[in-house]
Amino acid sequence: MKHNKGFTLTELIIIIAIIGILAAIALPAYIGQQKRAARTEAYTNLQNLRLLEEQFYAENACYYMTGGTCTNATISYNATPGVADGGIEDFLPGFRPGGCTACASPYGLNFTYSITTNSTGTGGGTASCFTATATGVAGTRVAGDVFTIDCNNARNF
Repeated sequence: MKHNKGFTLTELIIIIAIIGILAAIALPAYIGQQKRAARTEAYTNLQNLRLLEEQFYAENACYYMTGGTCTNATISYNATPGVADGGIEDFLPGFRPGGCTACASPYGLNFTYSITTNSTGTGGGTASCFTATATGVAGTRVAGDVFTIDCNNARNF
C-alpha cells in the first residue's frame, strides 16, 4: 500500500485562493477602523476646545480677547514649546491635543485645529460665537476631512 505525503497542486491553489478572498474582505475593514480611530482625535479635541471656550467666555464675557479687549479672530494651534506665538494654546492653555510638540507642524497629529470667533452684531464688538475646526492633514488617512463644532454645540460629526 502506497501513501503519498503532501498536497497536490490543486489543493495548494484552492488554499491560496481562499486566503486571498479572506484578505480581500479583511483589509478594507482594517483600513476603515484606522480611519475611525484617527477621526476620534478630532472629535475629542473639538469637544475639548468647545468646553475650554465656554470656560473662557464665563470668565471674560467673550470668546477671544487681545490686549484686554474682546475681538474677533481666527486662531490656529501652534504648539511651539515655550513660545507665545498667538496660537490656541496661548489663550486656552488647557488645550493639549497630544501629538509631538517637538515635531514640525502639524506636530504629529492627524488634524490641524483653528478657532474662528465672530460677532452677530453690527460694527464688530464682542465675539458672540465661535467655530472650532479640525482639518485633516494631507498625506494621512483623514486628508480632506473637515469637522466643526460651535458655541451652540452644533457639530458635523
